[in-house]
Amino acid sequence: MQTTTPPSRPLSIPVIGWSTVMASVIMIAVDAISLLSFNTLDSFNLDASMLSQYVPQGMKKVMDLYSYSRVWTWYGIVFFGFALVAGIQFVRLRAWGRKALEIVCWVGILNALVDTTLSFLIWKNMQETLSMAMRGMGGSQYSFINPLGFFTIVLGFFLWIIPSVGMVIYLRRPVIRQAVSLP
Repeated sequence: MQTTTPPSRPLSIPVIGWSTVMASVIMIAVDAISLLSFNTLDSFNLDASMLSQYVPQGMKKVMDLYSYSRVWTWYGIVFFGFALVAGIQFVRLRAWGRKALEIVCWVGILNALVDTTLSFLIWKNMQETLSMAMRGMGGSQYSFINPLGFFTIVLGFFLWIIPSVGMVIYLRRPVIRQAVSLP
């Protein structure tokens, strides 16, 4: 009588799966807290208040872009909710969990492009507003923020891209496909 041993499960599966679950929970919490900040900004109501006549036009653009990021924040909650479910199913060795995680990674690459574009537009308009305000007070450009903000945007882009591409490569490995074969 010959017994067959089940294929060994790579240690990386629970590590990747639970890391995805923990990161998703953290990001859902961060996005939920971020939604609270929108309520604070809404209370200023720059368009209807007397304060609006003193706010530079560039700052109004920043606030408009910031209001679009509310949609991005809600989307983030949904996205990371899906990643959470995919991570749990991946740890449970479900084939659809691996596929769902790969979809999350491809969407993550698209997210990198959208998030970087939105961040750049907010940063660029903020730079114009700060420069105008500093010149109005007799100062020069607010030059030390220019490279720091741009560096942060580029770093954020790579923090989206590198894990997403690495995960796609990892999830497509034959040993992972074979280990995660439960329906």
